[in-house]
Amino acid sequence: MFHDQRASVDRDPQALAARLAQHYALLDFGPRRGWERSFLHRSSSAAAGELILTCGYTSPIQGMIGERQGVGSINLCFAGRTSYQVEGRDLTITPECPIFFAPGQEYRYSVDHFSGMAFHIDLARLRATAASMAGLGVSERRFAAELEMARVVSTQPCGDSPNASLLALLRRTFSLLDDASLECNGYLQHLQIDDLIYRTLALLLFPRLAALIDASSGMASAPPRQRAFEELLEWIRANLASPIRLTDLEQRSGYSRRHLQATFQARYGCGPIQWVRRQRLELARQALLHPDPGESVASIAARHGFRSLPAFSRDFRAVFGLRPSDLMHEGRRITS
Repeated sequence: MFHDQRASVDRDPQALAARLAQHYALLDFGPRRGWERSFLHRSSSAAAGELILTCGYTSPIQGMIGERQGVGSINLCFAGRTSYQVEGRDLTITPECPIFFAPGQEYRYSVDHFSGMAFHIDLARLRATAASMAGLGVSERRFAAELEMARVVSTQPCGDSPNASLLALLRRTFSLLDDASLECNGYLQHLQIDDLIYRTLALLLFPRLAALIDASSGMASAPPRQRAFEELLEWIRANLASPIRLTDLEQRSGYSRRHLQATFQARYGCGPIQWVRRQRLELARQALLHPDPGESVASIAARHGFRSLPAFSRDFRAVFGLRPSDLMHEGRRITS
């Protein structure tokens, strides 16, 4: 899909295993029986934001990937076949059923001749992306259950199904990474291709998302400038866990700094960065009220983009009138 002229070729499975272990929880890896002398792995990698995408070809191999909490595996098959065993279930991808998704579980795999793509995704970011696409008032928790089970996504039964169109979009998106002029000019990092990948995966992995989008605020009929502002808000909500600067908002929206300040002030009574902070505090408040087992105030603060725990506690108390730890204690008392 990209960087074909710079692809690396590996014929030593042990050397490749050592390299893969830097990126995967690799528990087992090697050629399948009978293919030891014919082992071949040809691949190239590219970055899209924080995503590291690897595409290429491999001769028959087998192995085992260990558990990685909060990290999802995506394997995309263009040619060949791969079989997986996940929690006692057998799953197979082919060009007709091309996408394998595992939300952090341990799994075994057995690969026939395979050409395709592999990469990891941040499950928290995927949930946030889906919630922001669904519209105001839709909680990330609504999508949590669908991220608990490994599965295969099919483009069947017909070639013009939504999944087939979304897969075609993914492939076109990946091909942007092979545009030498974009790479040389440094434009790739500003195009935020990783956002498009996450949004497309959200539609593929959450079947109900399209209906939620259709039922949302009806912004399709809104004036172009209003739609652009709503899209900016959606992007902010999907990226609250990452640093967001005013410069990022200018680049993302195409608005000048003065226009951004005026628009946020008119709509929310505050500046854009203050609004971002309010959204983070509100999401953190909801998480503190419904904490997952083992979570702490520090982990919730970090998950919602706060780099300093003392600053988070100070800001939280100023807005909500109580300490984060007191709210978490109350939330656990209510749910116990």
